[in-house]
Amino acid sequence: MFQKKTLFVLLLCVSVYHLTACSPVVRQHALVVGIDNYKQADDRLKGAVNDAKLLTKSLRDNPVLLPEERVLLDEQATRANVIQAWRNMLAQANPGDTLIFTYAGHGSQKEDAEPKDEADKQDETLVLYDDEISDDELTDLFIKAKAYNILFLADACHAAGLTRDGKPATCRSRFAETTFHRQASPLGTIEISTLGDEQENAARLNHLTFISAADSDNVSVCEFAFEDEKTHGALSWFFAKALAGYADGNRNKGLEREELKNYLTTQIGNHTSQLYKPKLRPESGSEVVIRLAQDSVTPIPPDNPNLRDVAIKVENGSAPSGLKAVKHVKQGFELRFVVEDEADTAVYNKLGDQVTTVFSQKADTWQRVIDKAQLLQALSTQFDMRLKPVQIDLKEGNGVHRKGERLHFSIAPTDRGEELNALTLFNLAGDGELQFLYPLALQNHALMLEQFPYELKPLKIVAPFGGDHLVAILCTQPPTVLQTLLKDSAPYLPKPAEVIFALRQQRCQVGQYAFFSAAD
Repeated sequence: MFQKKTLFVLLLCVSVYHLTACSPVVRQHALVVGIDNYKQADDRLKGAVNDAKLLTKSLRDNPVLLPEERVLLDEQATRANVIQAWRNMLAQANPGDTLIFTYAGHGSQKEDAEPKDEADKQDETLVLYDDEISDDELTDLFIKAKAYNILFLADACHAAGLTRDGKPATCRSRFAETTFHRQASPLGTIEISTLGDEQENAARLNHLTFISAADSDNVSVCEFAFEDEKTHGALSWFFAKALAGYADGNRNKGLEREELKNYLTTQIGNHTSQLYKPKLRPESGSEVVIRLAQDSVTPIPPDNPNLRDVAIKVENGSAPSGLKAVKHVKQGFELRFVVEDEADTAVYNKLGDQVTTVFSQKADTWQRVIDKAQLLQALSTQFDMRLKPVQIDLKEGNGVHRKGERLHFSIAPTDRGEELNALTLFNLAGDGELQFLYPLALQNHALMLEQFPYELKPLKIVAPFGGDHLVAILCTQPPTVLQTLLKDSAPYLPKPAEVIFALRQQRCQVGQYAFFSAAD
């Protein structure tokens, strides 16, 4: 009988671990926190609880252990409860397991506590329902959990930043000024040591993957309306998409750190017109940080994407009749049309950037702006996770550029081994005009580039001012059908379906970069 049991255990080990030594099963555990309503009434958000609920479902759709007691919403998410839930998760996990901690809510700053380790003399904090937890304290928690693999995602502001043009954010920002006074916890002492900033402890945090909503403390992290018609943070929304399989470029049923970086950076950059770039630390790595379910989606660009109508909001007047592919909304708009007088209507994006001015009574000028938004939406569906992203850099940065300024763009594939050497380049102006830039026969442009990065001839900022989108497509062979379509259509826009059909005739990667200009 003893021999039969021993044989059964050995066979079980072989079947589960593929001839490896019999050891405890490596599991994934999660703690999810989302806070809209704080004790400080002025700090209310709309999307953090939505984020937590979305991520709870997405994590549970994968092999992740997430009991109800580790989903902390609003008043449940006290400092004591969050720390205790973290410690309970460690107690239930085994060394080598993965611990996933997601936070959606306000971030803040306070005077740097001992040890004094911040260049700006400020500690970053996550604002919990009744108190805060600092970056130094989180570092302590994570270092003490060095026997585990940790993924920490923070969809929050870490400073009182400004928008692109230096004006206050028009969206709901996830930053809060705080005046909490710590009180004794009914659970007893729930204090944490402060071991200094995680940058100084990088060698001790090699088991941690950290993802935050923006790579700069000078940008306000905002909430947006998404396809589910609910408000979310962009990082949480696209992280949920990644968990569904859209970021699994090599289709190995796991998310590697580099896959997360490529997917989140591209999708959040496109959605926020390059204002936000998520921060990942470490930035690269081929190890799987989250295992996915066997039935997750495959990240292959669709031949016939289901394009949404463009959500528009009209203020101080009404839209001209006959507009196509639009949905009129009061909240969650993609474009906001502000009628200034009978002649002019200013158009803004969801971040408050002015993208163009159209004629108030001419439907065709409105339609071209709407058509541009839908074409960009179609192009974003063609980002191929099986290929590395197109790298578009603007030397002058992503601020508002002034009349007469010259912009220097460079374009390159991030993986030259993929041999994406055929460049197609065009600009979509704020008013919807298509400007074909590469390849042009009159400029003797090569159909196949031999050297990267390709330095685009400097672009001088001239009227009309607003929001442009530079689109760069790199292919293995010259996409002649696509290039002919674009040249023949310019300055008007081709239909999205025509662009996608022409694009799919060869292996290509699509990149886009938004930039903004003003007269002064």
